[in-house]
Amino acid sequence: MSTINTAAEGRSRLGLGDAAVLDVGTTAGTVAAGDDERFSAASPWVFDVTTYGAVGDVRIATDGAMSSGSAVLTCASGPFTVAASPVGKYVIVKGAAATGVTSLVTTIVSRQSDTQVTLGSNAGSTASGALVIWGTDNTAAIQAAVDAAEAYLAAGSTYAQVYTPPQSFLIAGPLNNTKSGNGQIVFGVYPTTGNKPILEFRGESDGAAAVRHWQQTVPQLAGSCWVSAGVFASTVAQTNSINADGNPAVLCGPNEGFGYGAAALFSNVMPVIRNMAILTTHSTYGLTYGAANLYGCANAHIENLGIGTLGTVASPSTDYTSPGTLGTGLSAGLLLPAPGNNDNVVAKNLSVGGGYTYAAFITEHAMVDRYMALYCWAGLVAVGTYASSVGSVHAMKILNASIEACTNELYIMGTGSNGIGPIVDIDQLSTESGTPNIAGSSAGAMAAARGIVRLTGLFTESGVTVGNPCGIKLINAQAPFPVRAVSTSQTVRVIDDVLLVDATAGARVITLISAVATPNSYTVKKVDVSGNTVTIAAAGAETIDGAATKVLSAQWDTATVIPSGGNWYVVA
Repeated sequence: MSTINTAAEGRSRLGLGDAAVLDVGTTAGTVAAGDDERFSAASPWVFDVTTYGAVGDVRIATDGAMSSGSAVLTCASGPFTVAASPVGKYVIVKGAAATGVTSLVTTIVSRQSDTQVTLGSNAGSTASGALVIWGTDNTAAIQAAVDAAEAYLAAGSTYAQVYTPPQSFLIAGPLNNTKSGNGQIVFGVYPTTGNKPILEFRGESDGAAAVRHWQQTVPQLAGSCWVSAGVFASTVAQTNSINADGNPAVLCGPNEGFGYGAAALFSNVMPVIRNMAILTTHSTYGLTYGAANLYGCANAHIENLGIGTLGTVASPSTDYTSPGTLGTGLSAGLLLPAPGNNDNVVAKNLSVGGGYTYAAFITEHAMVDRYMALYCWAGLVAVGTYASSVGSVHAMKILNASIEACTNELYIMGTGSNGIGPIVDIDQLSTESGTPNIAGSSAGAMAAARGIVRLTGLFTESGVTVGNPCGIKLINAQAPFPVRAVSTSQTVRVIDDVLLVDATAGARVITLISAVATPNSYTVKKVDVSGNTVTIAAAGAETIDGAATKVLSAQWDTATVIPSGGNWYVVA
């Protein structure tokens, strides 16, 4: 093939008219009618962040070293070359901040050599073999692209797209509440009386939700990626920010701090996040910003999104060895629209790589078809009510959830409407925890929860626990039938259904759990020929058909009990 020497010759070979301009994607780019659709990136509804000055130049080193009290950072691999222009850029050094804060965030103020730079702040802890991430701060540039997209919507359009090319862009700016939210990148309020516009944050490649390999020594930066340098200096600072302006996030719409998402008030916009990765600074205490807060938006569509902190699993970092410590803070990876008028909440292919107190807030109406959460204090938060929102009425559906190495696989946040809900149905909750647990913000919230969760994976039935009596039915989806044979006295488990009791060695007592809030019925059958009895006993002062116990005396005697009004009743 011969060389194309001029733009005119190139247009001719493509069959384009002379009016076509090849520098599409810039503010000067135009496309003439009938031109090749490969040049449609100049469409006026697309706002490329690089057009506004964003630079995707994030770099990573894994051999950082700093001494406590010193501002000198060394990397033996020599990444701080003159060509890399590190001076003036923001830097994150994991492990060099105070305990729990974990990551030192500052700027590079001078370069001594390829292996050494001086930072704008001293290390709070000594660190070696540290992950170091640095790059240009793109907060202003990306916000300018968002502002331009919103101006396009304000002029009467119904759709605008903020486009991020497949590079990694550092965002190091402060939290911004000027648009009734609490984010580094923010979008604003849309009146409920007007048309609902669609504001899309779009990147390239479905692979943005790729799952980090357990042997990776670097974070999972994938495709079009935003990397946040935001972290709080203390739990007090984090709590004060949430109380004042709502949950902080890299990308934030109007939120609960300004009444949006509360009392059924929403910004009448449908944000879409597609083919993006958003990673945040790692904090052992969960003091990082979240990835996205859409709580005050009327609708939301998430597709192919990967979020998580800049922690790693592989030695020597092992940042997620104790996910329980993430419960020290209040970070929330993703907040979907609040209960209320939010009947279009979709999440397709969502990966939470870990590092948050709460991986994601899932709300009523939500349809989630693939969800993964690793290394968080709470793997999935089902919202009944939160931050003065109305109580949820409608259910949420998750087809497949993989939740591993989390302190709580499922967490119930608040009570739904009229004391019922949230209602959550999970077709498959796969876990490798031997002790999967359901917890909640209060005993009342757990008692009000409803739904069905089918457990799969490497767990043991005896390890399944609930923090308080809970209205969610737990099913062992790996058992052909929920039957358990026992020969000793037992207290029934929340995952039990049928107990076959052998009393050959002596009388046995099967103690029921509380009848309050439980969705379970239990069938107990005496299977031996001995004269020893099997006694079914109610918990505490509860009763079985008005009595404290129900006795099975003969072989094949059976009783099925159901809960109602805080007591048990025999129905068969």
